[in-house]
Amino acid sequence: MAFSDLKSILPELSTKLKKYTGVGGIYTPQGNLQFRIGSSFYTLDGKIYKLPKAILKKEDEVYLPLDMVEAVLLNLIAYDVRYQFKESELLVLIPKETVPKRSLGVKAIVIDAGHGGKDPGTADHTGYYEKEVSLGVARYTYLYLRKYYPEIRVEMVRKDDRFVELEDRSKFANRVLADTRDVIFISFHCNASLSDKAAGFEVYYLSQSPSTEAARETALLENRTIGKHKNPVVAEIQSQMLSSVTQRRSKKLADAVAEQYEKALSPEIPSRGVKKADFSVLRGSLMPAVLVEMGYLTNPEESKKLRDKTFQKKIARSVIKGIHEYASAKD
Repeated sequence: MAFSDLKSILPELSTKLKKYTGVGGIYTPQGNLQFRIGSSFYTLDGKIYKLPKAILKKEDEVYLPLDMVEAVLLNLIAYDVRYQFKESELLVLIPKETVPKRSLGVKAIVIDAGHGGKDPGTADHTGYYEKEVSLGVARYTYLYLRKYYPEIRVEMVRKDDRFVELEDRSKFANRVLADTRDVIFISFHCNASLSDKAAGFEVYYLSQSPSTEAARETALLENRTIGKHKNPVVAEIQSQMLSSVTQRRSKKLADAVAEQYEKALSPEIPSRGVKKADFSVLRGSLMPAVLVEMGYLTNPEESKKLRDKTFQKKIARSVIKGIHEYASAKD
């Protein structure tokens, strides 16, 4: 996307570009982003982020990668911007009244145990399935939330070993949202690799522009059970533009969950960080949503921990602490 186009779409952005050094900056009261032409890195409020493509200059115009434009929309704009990647373009819908939305209170939590029924997910060397781990952790999360936060509505997408289409999971969450404002969605999964040495947990939030190729592959793996005959209502929801406010809150939720997960479970299960990818189960959900890859079932050491009920309880408690940190933060 052209740097000048970004400025024309969002005139409230304060921008600078030094002619001879190629250093540029984008500033708002919410924060600042800086970059250099030719570099595949940028800084957001002092933290360095890598880009899949370099920032380029052609003739007199500077072109920003879509990942960097998304970072501006999610972090530097206070109000809700609707956006969507379409091939190599970014479609942006600016509201008529740019009033910031300021509520982070959590009134309901939807817990999704990944896979189930005819879809077992991945498995370890003993034949223990991902669907069993995800359901175990989801149940403990549900029970702890009901015990410690009785004022919050808590719903489980599945409470037993049954198959639920990915689009039906997000449809279920959206029905809860229709009844109760300020809902968040948590989906539990286990990772897999051809190497039994791969280890660690990851927390994902939705983006059409994955963090890495590995993140893209993880999303493809988790998306593989989407039904052939999609619900037309859900298909319509999925075709809508992404909400910058929902995306920003999803990232904050992912950051909070990852931080608490690492505090409770590392180094037994190390952190692989917060990442973004295009998960179908997250795409259909119209509220802050994250997907937790709790560890690698294909790693014998991690599999042993993930099968352990005491360890599953530790995972559940760490995720709840992350939700608490998220709900206590300012938007």
